[in-house]
Amino acid sequence: MSTISKSISPKMAERIVTEVKSNNCLLSEVAKQFGVSTKTVYQLVRQSEQQGGRVGVLRAEIDRLTLQLNQLMRELKLIQG
Repeated sequence: MSTISKSISPKMAERIVTEVKSNNCLLSEVAKQFGVSTKTVYQLVRQSEQQGGRVGVLRAEIDRLTLQLNQLMRELKLIQG
């Protein structure tokens, strides 16, 4: 989240996103509460959602590869006797 603003710490960015998502607060209210622009709050929330999406895709790929690896290990054991 550091790409949004150097003056916003990662911890503060996390608090801003949590305030919006968990407490269903308006972006403008959160912006006023934290002393940042509404645009900054929007960008932080958007970036958080994009990162979350990437994590899900990576987890699915890891799961798929793990299953494939397990299958290959079983086949190797069969071949080795």
